[in-house]
Amino acid sequence: MLSSNPVVLRAIGAPLFIIGGAWLVVMSLVGLAPSLWYFLCFFALPIVGIVWIWRPSLAAALSIGPVVSVAALLSHASGMWALSRVWTIALIAGLTMAIVLVIAALRGFSRWRVPVIVSLVFVSGSFATDRLFTNKVTVQSYQMYVAVNGHAPWGDVGPEWPSGSVPVVLYRRVGSSYCYDAFQSEELRQRLERNDGHAVTVEYNVFSDFGKQRSYNVRSVDGLLLANGQHTMRDFERFGGQILGNGDTHDNCR
Repeated sequence: MLSSNPVVLRAIGAPLFIIGGAWLVVMSLVGLAPSLWYFLCFFALPIVGIVWIWRPSLAAALSIGPVVSVAALLSHASGMWALSRVWTIALIAGLTMAIVLVIAALRGFSRWRVPVIVSLVFVSGSFATDRLFTNKVTVQSYQMYVAVNGHAPWGDVGPEWPSGSVPVVLYRRVGSSYCYDAFQSEELRQRLERNDGHAVTVEYNVFSDFGKQRSYNVRSVDGLLLANGQHTMRDFERFGGQILGNGDTHDNCR
């Protein structure tokens, strides 16, 4: 078992939590952490690391909540392993060392209850904020016209795609402009051939954080499910946007 000597705990704990926490923050910013909850907990780790320099026993109690979030990240271990084995191994090694440090530092610390409660309240509050206000999904439906030959009212769509590759275009008029989505999908083409030139129902998943729209994807076309939330159900290429009345391209359709 690691020594409970404060000097040893400071020498190991402070760099581990400061550097490891900063590394996790960077990883979350580039998309490897799946939600705001992880980012907030990871952001707390370098702060707790500074407390390790001053008082390891207090820092250990405050570390419990954020360390729990790191352990929870391992539920995505299979995806992380496929992305980077080195990253996954480093995460497991760092988490193991952090747990050992926390146990060693809490030995003989009789006033651990309040900082542990503070730590757990912080993690619980971050989790509740994440679930209540971020990554909210609403479904919006529109009637959109079909052009299986890639020819829309404003001209041919997708001429930069490989020769002979004609996209399926779905479009609707908004004032003097058009909102559209173009797909490279033979399955979708075959399904919509009978509706060429006619309208079908298109559903969009709209994702928002704290009431502000962040992104969207196409949920279904004419009842064919393309995306269940963030998870893509079928393999296809897609692009879209808004053709303004003056011919400029924009994307303000959701």
